[in-house]
Amino acid sequence: MVGVTGVDHRPTPVASALAILLAGVSTVLLAPGPDQRLAVFGTVAGVALVVFGDRDDLTGEYPPLVGQAVVAVGAIVVVASLSHALSAVNEFGAQAELVPGLVGIVCVGLGTRPLRQRIARRFVSAGLAALVVGVVLTGIFERAEPPALLAATAAAIVAWDLAEHAISLGEQLRADARTYTVELVHAGASGGYGAVLVVGALVLYENGGTGVPLGALALLLAAAVTLMAVLYR
Repeated sequence: MVGVTGVDHRPTPVASALAILLAGVSTVLLAPGPDQRLAVFGTVAGVALVVFGDRDDLTGEYPPLVGQAVVAVGAIVVVASLSHALSAVNEFGAQAELVPGLVGIVCVGLGTRPLRQRIARRFVSAGLAALVVGVVLTGIFERAEPPALLAATAAAIVAWDLAEHAISLGEQLRADARTYTVELVHAGASGGYGAVLVVGALVLYENGGTGVPLGALALLLAAAVTLMAVLYR
C-alpha cells in the first residue's frame, strides 16, 4: 500500500485515470505501427495497475498482498512494454518518437501515485516534457501529419492539467472524497478547450495564407492550453 497515514491525500482517481489515458492517446496518435501501438497499450495498462492496484478506496478490503501483487504485475507489464518498444521497433526514427512518449506515460503515472507527495508535481511536469519531446521528434522526422501532431500536443497538455487537478483535489480534500462530478467537469472543460484550439490551429494552417509554420502553431497551441489550465485552476 502507499505509505500514507491518517487522512488519505493521494491524487483523486478519476482525474488520475483520465490523465494516464490521455498521455497514452498523445503517444498512440503518433504511433502508426502495430508494434508501437502494442507498446503504448501495454504501458498504459501496466501504469494503471501500478497506480490503482493497491488503492483500497477503489478495490475494497482486499488483503494487502493482493494489491501488492497487482502492482508488481503492472510494473512487469510496463518493463515488458518498454523492452518491446526497443526490440521490436527497429527503425531509429520510430524509437525516437515512441520512447519519450512511453516515458511520459510512466512519469504521469508516478505523479498520480507518488511515493512522496511533494514530488508528485515534478513527475507530472517531467511527463509533460517527455510527451512534448516525442511530438517534437515526430515532427522533425516528419512521421505524422499536422492534425496528429496538434492533437497529440493538446492531449499531452490536457493530461498534465488533469494530473495536476487530481493532485490538487487530493491535497485539498481526500482521495476517497466524492469528487467525480468536479473531476469530470474539469476534464470536459479542458478537453473541449483543447479541441477548439486544435481545430482553430488546423484551419489557420490549412488556409496557408499567414505563412505560419506548423511548429509555431504547435507552440501557440501549447501556450494557449497551458494558459487555460493555469487560469482555470
